[in-house]
Parts: sequence; C-alpha cells; structure tokens
Amino acid sequence: MRMKLVFLVAMVVASNDSFAGGAILPPPPAAPPPIIGINDTRAGIGLRYEFGDNAVEVVGIVRQTYTNANNNVTGVLGEVAFPFISQRKKLPKLRVMGMYGSTSVQGEAGLGYDFANQQPLLGLGVQGPYVEGGMNVLLNQEFHPYIGVNTFGGVPASH
Repeated sequence: MRMKLVFLVAMVVASNDSFAGGAILPPPPAAPPPIIGINDTRAGIGLRYEFGDNAVEVVGIVRQTYTNANNNVTGVLGEVAFPFISQRKKLPKLRVMGMYGSTSVQGEAGLGYDFANQQPLLGLGVQGPYVEGGMNVLLNQEFHPYIGVNTFGGVPASH
C-alpha cells in the first residue's frame, strides 16, 4: 500500500509543470488595441459670398463629424445664412448637409430652403480648413455658386 501511495504522489508531482521543471508557457498574445475614432461637434461662424443672389451672408453653423482609425471623415452640418448685403430680400437660407472626406477636405451634399427666393434647394459643396465653396441649386433650376471663409479648421485626425 505504501508503494502505491509513493507512486501516486510521484505521478501528481510529475504532472505539475512547475514541480517537474517543465516549460512554462507564455501568456496568450494580447488582443489588438481597439480601433479608436474621434467624434467632434463644433459651432462656428463664417462669411460667404453667393454669386446667384449677389449677397454677402453671415453664416451660423453646427457641425458634427466622426473620424475613423483610417482618418476617413463622415458627418452632418446644419447652417443658417443671413444676407446682410443683398439685392434681394434679406431673408435666411437653411441647409442640412451630409459630409464625407478626409481630415483636410470634405465633400458636402444636402437639402435646404431659401426664404428669399421661397424655394427648396439642393446644396453641393466642399469644405477645407477655414474655406468653403459650392453651389445651391434652386427648384426653378437657378444655380447660386458661393465661396466663403469660416472658423472651422481641419477635422481632428484619429490617433
């Protein structure tokens, strides 16, 4: 019986790597770091010259963007433009635009309403750090190109 007990204890000790001098396995590899993106919401102002209305406008803008790990940017912006020098009625334009691009330049497309011309509009544009350009296409097929400057720098890059 004593022989069986010694044999059993020897088997238990031999099966345990820490006692048997066996190799200790390294820990499993760490999981890759999560893909981190950046959400950014900003409010800003700008000045815009719209050629179709020959108007200088003050623009108030709220912009929300998401930059993914590859620095691709998606977002949305809402804006209201008040003409303060204009040959037409001094009524605002409202637009809601979707955005897509890189951290340095984004394309914009969306819908809005021009209260001075009393028509819905399709807005198309491009936004870079502190500058913008594009056009509003009215329902009566008038094209109103614009250029402007604003307080938005580039969209923050993902780390």
